[in-house]
Amino acid sequence: MSRKHTNTIPQAVRWFNRFRMKGPTALSPDESADWARWSADPGNLAAFRRANELWEELQALSGIPRPTQIDLAADDYDPATSVSEWLDRGKRKQPRR
Repeated sequence: MSRKHTNTIPQAVRWFNRFRMKGPTALSPDESADWARWSADPGNLAAFRRANELWEELQALSGIPRPTQIDLAADDYDPATSVSEWLDRGKRKQPRR
């Protein structure tokens, strides 16, 4: 990974968070100039857009209900087994039609 790429992601997240918390119209003139310089680089702008997409994806997940205590108690998955073995075991338990 290049040094530029390693710096781009944290900077993109900082810019994203800045806009999310205060909005783009609250930028000072210096911040506006910094943003214009930084976002002129296509790689930087792509990282910023990816941060925004990730935020939207995470927001969508917040609408999924968490399992209840009853759901958790009924869960018979054993972490010592692989997921494929656990799924196969579940298929064998289902009644045939």
